[in-house]
Amino acid sequence: MQDLNHPKVRQLTREIATNLHLESSFVDFVFAKTRPSCFDNWVEDVAGGWTWYVPDEFEIAYPLWCTNADQTLILVGKAGLEFGKGWHDDADMEMISKTAQGLLTHLMNHIVEKDLSDDELRHASEFCGYRFLDSLLAFREVPLAAGVSWESAFDDLVADVDAKSR
Repeated sequence: MQDLNHPKVRQLTREIATNLHLESSFVDFVFAKTRPSCFDNWVEDVAGGWTWYVPDEFEIAYPLWCTNADQTLILVGKAGLEFGKGWHDDADMEMISKTAQGLLTHLMNHIVEKDLSDDELRHASEFCGYRFLDSLLAFREVPLAAGVSWESAFDDLVADVDAKSR
């Protein structure tokens, strides 16, 4: 781990992931040496980034992958696990989800935006252990109600995925 990381950031191991009760398919994805090319630029080695800030309510943070030097992390606190993004150049944390499936909803939303065949998209979903691809695709097809922002609707989708994943 780089010295630039916040002091609460620690290296994730398979043993720690098991103790955190993470799904085995998700753990296999995190530790995969190679991944389908659609994950390129979105899921990079954690050594390529660092996290400047971890909120006080979390005792420890484990990087899963990085994107453009910003780490995606599991945050462990007294209230349980959360998933977020730590920035390498900003003293802030983006909270993403309460579950790995919610986190994968964010990731797969980026993957869906690539020009992939249905088979490639389904393979990517299976590879990372994402179980809600049909819900994500349906969400992307339905027009938003008047006055509803895309971000708010997407946050609701992630919350729904989190609720179904617990």
